[in-house]
Amino acid sequence: MASPRASAPPPEIPEQNCWYREVQYWDQRYRNAADSAPYEWFGDFSSFRALLEPELRPEDRILVLGCGNSALSYELFLGGFPDVTSVDYSSVVVAAMRARYAHVPKLRWETMDVRTLDFPSGSFDVVLEKGTLDALLAGERDPWAVSSEGVHTVDQVLSEVGFQKRTRDLLGLHTRLELVLAAVSLLLGALLLGCFVALGVQYHRVAGKILESLDRGVSPCEDFYQFSCGGWIQRNPLPDGRSRWNTFNSLWDQNQAILKHLLENNTFNSSSEAERKTQRFYLSCLQVERIEELGAQPLRDLIDKIGGWNITGPWDQSNFMEVLKAVAGTYRATPFFTVYVSADSKSSNSNVIQVDQSGLFLPSRDYYLNRTANEKVLTAYLDYMEELGMLLGGQPASTREQMRQVLELEIQLANITVPQDQRRDEEKIYHKMSIAELQVLAPSVDWLEFLSFLLSPLELGDSEPVVVYGTDYLQQVSELINHTEPSVLNNYLIWNLVQKTTSSLDHRFESAQEKLLETLYGTKKSCTPRWQTCISNTDDALGFALGSLFVKATFDRQSKEIAEGMISEIRTAFEDALGQLVWMDEKTRQAAKEKADAIYDMIGFPDFILEPKELDDVYDGYEVSEDSFFQNMLNLYNFSAKVMADQLRKPPNRDQWSMTPQTVNAYYLPTKNEIVFPAGILQAPFYTRNHPKALNFGGIGVVMGHELTHAFDDQGREYDKEGNLRPWWQNESLAAFRNHTACMEEQYSQYQVNGERLNGRQTLGENIADNGGLKAAYNAYKAWLRKHGEEQQLPAVGLTNHQLFFVGFAQVWCSVRTPESSHEGLVTDPHSPARFRVLGTLSNSRDFLRHFGCPVGSPMNPGQLCEVW
Repeated sequence: MASPRASAPPPEIPEQNCWYREVQYWDQRYRNAADSAPYEWFGDFSSFRALLEPELRPEDRILVLGCGNSALSYELFLGGFPDVTSVDYSSVVVAAMRARYAHVPKLRWETMDVRTLDFPSGSFDVVLEKGTLDALLAGERDPWAVSSEGVHTVDQVLSEVGFQKRTRDLLGLHTRLELVLAAVSLLLGALLLGCFVALGVQYHRVAGKILESLDRGVSPCEDFYQFSCGGWIQRNPLPDGRSRWNTFNSLWDQNQAILKHLLENNTFNSSSEAERKTQRFYLSCLQVERIEELGAQPLRDLIDKIGGWNITGPWDQSNFMEVLKAVAGTYRATPFFTVYVSADSKSSNSNVIQVDQSGLFLPSRDYYLNRTANEKVLTAYLDYMEELGMLLGGQPASTREQMRQVLELEIQLANITVPQDQRRDEEKIYHKMSIAELQVLAPSVDWLEFLSFLLSPLELGDSEPVVVYGTDYLQQVSELINHTEPSVLNNYLIWNLVQKTTSSLDHRFESAQEKLLETLYGTKKSCTPRWQTCISNTDDALGFALGSLFVKATFDRQSKEIAEGMISEIRTAFEDALGQLVWMDEKTRQAAKEKADAIYDMIGFPDFILEPKELDDVYDGYEVSEDSFFQNMLNLYNFSAKVMADQLRKPPNRDQWSMTPQTVNAYYLPTKNEIVFPAGILQAPFYTRNHPKALNFGGIGVVMGHELTHAFDDQGREYDKEGNLRPWWQNESLAAFRNHTACMEEQYSQYQVNGERLNGRQTLGENIADNGGLKAAYNAYKAWLRKHGEEQQLPAVGLTNHQLFFVGFAQVWCSVRTPESSHEGLVTDPHSPARFRVLGTLSNSRDFLRHFGCPVGSPMNPGQLCEVW
């Protein structure tokens, strides 16, 4: 559990002040530190926050001297400063702090005397001290006339860690006494002796991070990914239970730790009912004993309620539509197809019912169709199906055979599922029709009955419009349903419900899934703590209420303003490049500039989450209990269906986000022509206020350029500035665009991972965005330099700032992954693997090739550049 925020009672006062200098006194005082509340000398973090935060940066390596049992280090972590090392010369209190904050492995605790610090020079950027100087100076005869010995002690503390002190030249001080008093005044702003902040040079910290990730043994013109990430890969083996590890995963882990503290805080007392629901949901997920006690019974009861399951007992043989309505309507599983309400692509100011292909459990149709290559996966999947069937009451003699029939049905479904790389032309797959026309197309489902149930209490008629993505698929699904035995249909429908709900059941279901995941992704037995799983579940269920807590605890409003400024600079750079394209005609160019101008950007979080009533309204009607995690999940599915129904008769809300604020990602939405950057990604290494601009433009700047360029990739370019799917390109420019993208598709299709080729068509949109985003961000950086002049270079790195931009871009994508996970990415992910997001993009960049001097014919400069934007 998180440490209590209430401070401990006043400490035991020694008979003589000089005892404060003795470790025996502190060991005795902290003998019960593991069980006691923190004691805060002079006040807690909140007392000094306004003074500290302007001096600190999120990427600072912070050393806390004489930490005691203060919560300062943990509060710093929660405040967005994750790199904190704390030292104390009482081994008793250090052991207690390690135990108390074991759930935050990023915090480090060392037993060490501040007078003999054992750290290499340059290890930290910032030293924080709150009360320790009192102990060091306690032996002074007159603390207001500090002896040379006392000043030397202070000097040791600073020089031992290689910091740049605030000296006479900086503070304008003239005596050693003034140096001490001014130093402690930095935090208290008064005469509270014992508070000290020493700030080092930020660039040394940044340089260290860059250097430790590099592999200097590789030429940048041979393999820039290995050059930039080789050191990082060596230092970052895959954590247990993970199939891949990268910057995004690391940041999400950090965000989760912050959220854990906020939800488990003993003083949690929100005025928002939505936030209180968030805590109740999270705590219900942590009720492991209750979940184990219930076992499989909650799901067995649910199956019985909707008519039974042929695998586990009697079932209603005439109930196909009733089971379909319950499984896909009430509980939002997606057998055969998925139904949702969203903006109409051809009329983006209105919402419409939409139907698309779905129904496969494995990540891609490829796993079902290439049965020789995926025999191991299919066997593991069938084993998993059988084990879950048995856990729910199936009989050994029949369960595997019935599950094999379900698997065969999924294989037939995979055969008619359209591959993702054949669905990239949205104009071709969009089909708008009435429910009556949909009934003719796919008669095996009573669509009016099903959709009316799903969107109850709305009244629908045969003329209600529906957008279908893939008419051939739905037609074939209807035929498949008609030609499948009722018992197999029932088994398949209930299997979809089982898949959706087993994560809310006891550990046996989790253990069964782990076996499948090991085969599918190459992960070993998961070591993910329960609290981390529960944070993810809470994010899925009440993400914006959780986001309210996250933003209030961590997000700096000034970061939002700076990010908006960067977007403006990158947008300008992109539009300037549009004016130089020789293959685009003037009419299309003007329309493209207007679209770029019209892109709506949203930064950090939606405003409504900080308004308690508005936030409560979003989750009004969702019932959450602390006692039943399984029921909370069922309530969530039912609530989401009601929310969907509520949207149909309303226009799309432009300020509605598709990602929660704590998410480490970003997106472009074509029907709104908007780009969104949640608070979760506005952190190092993507963005840090005090980093060199080269790194910020190479990090979050490229992400911004990437999302902006999505408005003009092979799919985004089909939408106009209002977010409507319509032809707005002149034919000659469209032909030229397709010619340029064909080059890029061919380029990426030549790359291989473990002997398996990338699908250049599947990844085309993301590759266009990667290339265009890099170019826009680099041009924006050059414009910044023209306006502000050259910035200071990082020491010891041996890179110009222009080279640093490209290294910063590459190091964002440093990643490790299992072979199985790499294969899964190749068949499912619209993004190229991290390595080729770097190599492919930079080998098309004239600026990169120039600044690193890569000759034609070198691996990074094959001679032919593929450029779109």
